[in-house]
Amino acid sequence: MLRTLPVLAFFIAFASAAELKTANAGIEISAGSLGSFTLTYPEFDPVYKPIEVRAAGANTTVRYEGGAECAVSISKDEIELTFKGVPAGAKSWKMSMLIGIAFAKGGSWKIADKEGSFPAEKSTPPHFASLNSTSFLLENAQGQSLSFNTPDYSFQQLTDNREWNWAIYNWFFMVPYNKDQPTAKIHITSDLAAVAKLVDPFGQSLKDSFPNKLKSLNDLKADVEADKAYYSSIEAPRLDRFGGLPGSGEALGLKKTGFFHVEQKQDKSWLVDPDGNAFFHLGVCGFAPSDDYTYVTGREGIYEWLPKAEGEFASAFRPGDGEANFSFYLANVIRKFGAPYAYEAHATRMIERVRKWGFNSIGAFSPTPEKAHVKADFPYVTSLPINAWEGVPRIPGVHEVWDPYDAATAQKIAENLARELPARANDPLLIGYFIVNEPRYDEISRVVPSLTGKQACKRRLVAVLKDKYHSVNVFNTAWQLKAASFDELIDVGLAVTTDAAKADMKAYVGAFMETYFAQIEKLFRQHDTHHLLLGSRLQPVTINDEQLCRIMGRHLDVVSYNYYTMGVDTAALKRFHEWTGNKPMMLSEFFWASPKDSGLVGGREVSSQQERGLAYRNYVEQSAALGFVIGIEWFTLIDQATTGRWFSKYNGESYNTGLVSVADRPWKDMLAEMMKTNHTIYDLLLGRRLPFAWDDPRFRAEVK
Repeated sequence: MLRTLPVLAFFIAFASAAELKTANAGIEISAGSLGSFTLTYPEFDPVYKPIEVRAAGANTTVRYEGGAECAVSISKDEIELTFKGVPAGAKSWKMSMLIGIAFAKGGSWKIADKEGSFPAEKSTPPHFASLNSTSFLLENAQGQSLSFNTPDYSFQQLTDNREWNWAIYNWFFMVPYNKDQPTAKIHITSDLAAVAKLVDPFGQSLKDSFPNKLKSLNDLKADVEADKAYYSSIEAPRLDRFGGLPGSGEALGLKKTGFFHVEQKQDKSWLVDPDGNAFFHLGVCGFAPSDDYTYVTGREGIYEWLPKAEGEFASAFRPGDGEANFSFYLANVIRKFGAPYAYEAHATRMIERVRKWGFNSIGAFSPTPEKAHVKADFPYVTSLPINAWEGVPRIPGVHEVWDPYDAATAQKIAENLARELPARANDPLLIGYFIVNEPRYDEISRVVPSLTGKQACKRRLVAVLKDKYHSVNVFNTAWQLKAASFDELIDVGLAVTTDAAKADMKAYVGAFMETYFAQIEKLFRQHDTHHLLLGSRLQPVTINDEQLCRIMGRHLDVVSYNYYTMGVDTAALKRFHEWTGNKPMMLSEFFWASPKDSGLVGGREVSSQQERGLAYRNYVEQSAALGFVIGIEWFTLIDQATTGRWFSKYNGESYNTGLVSVADRPWKDMLAEMMKTNHTIYDLLLGRRLPFAWDDPRFRAEVK
């Protein structure tokens, strides 16, 4: 039986004021279920880049190029800024804050006397509010709000970043710099008491109507028979037991090694399955429930129904988190099939489904089933056990990058690999290992100079500079600094402004990356000689670096690229491929979302489920036809939760990423298009047909 939770008990939790604290990225504002926000430290016009941020409790000091400093002090509801040493040319300073795309679902804003709703569809022009004002009010669909009072003469602007394919809003205020008034204050207040129902008993948005929306429990149970008819109607091609093309091994002269491997034949890269046949990796990320869990603590009142964490729906709560994270998808599956959730049963069911749709592998962010994939001969990828939560620390300020110069870190990586890798070393179903996900190697040159000697990579940088320049005076001339000694450089931020400094940092980053990849390759190969090292799932901002690509090419079997785009820039893909020494490439993460007919919001948007499928066809076929892309991974199997994925709490993405909805209903119009590609992918690879090209202006090649 569905039940409604009492609202009164949650008023106390919602009514607490927003909390402020300093961090390296800016001033963090925690506003309960309204969300968490980061207000950046002041940025100058003209630009004087920050070279050092020292956050300590309620106080932070930011040092900039050119000698400027800003002392930041926070109290209960106030931020005080004190500037000194600002160059005479400074005209203004600004602070900015990102606002989640979830505010498109009933959120509103007010600047001075101008007010409006956050646009549900991309705003044209992107700047939907631009005016002089000292007040800004942000309100969500529940009526909870956050208010800012900015300094006199502030200019404010709200922008929809979907104009640049980033599903988020941005707010900033800009203030003229006045050397005679070196102190400025920002006041922040909140009203977090309001509660309103936003989500129905099946985890769907109450305010949205769309064709695939589940209306009743009877409809959910009726889907069992409807599913049987749907899946039995799909005729998939005949493939070998792993999903490879039968007979292709002999025809192409490929080797049967008993393991997945890559070969080069007739100027093409081929991923080869254990039986020696050509295999194009059509993987699905998030094969187990993951992004469908949502954080419910503190906002229980927005749901029309929530069960207890024990009883019939106990298995719909994320294990180990008590009542904090709940999956409406799993609750729906429990009601649909009349049994608690178990990953083995889920994996068995999903392998049967995705094979019908033409997918052939379990992708990233997925636990390996115990037996289901073995019974089905269903391949999978996994990741090296070197995440931060597995004891491998990251360099502060450099996303997902460990310090290869830190001996303790190297030892921990060695221990983790020695413990975990041998058990899979002879598994024929394992394609290979990703290293990490979306590391920002491009941030190394900016961040490392700003660190202190607590980090081995900073100590290494100073040692490299000392070894090159010998004399601190020669160094000072090259870098335009005033250090008394090389030892003094260890604990202060270094401004990288001169050509010599930039060249030194490029050389340092090159040596850093060579050490990093050589380290992980050596440790990996000590325990596994059969499987592929699949790279780091890089973002576009990171992979477009010739030095990095050449280093990766020396140490990886496959270069993985999380390539989010509309039109496929084949020229850029070819360039990266050449830079790596012609290593095969895997496009390891992408998706399109259709907010209009899913009840969800954000992501790389198209206008319908069919358009999601057409975008997929264009992307996969244009890429596969290049001859060096050996596989792709769609993100994800199941849609993200309506109220955001769990680990970001109140700020989680809530995108229409899935092949199936929260109600376990397949997005059939999208899948009908996807199957046109998946079921005939080998015809494309063998040149028997041309790649599909979607004649839509948005999907013409994005040349960069």
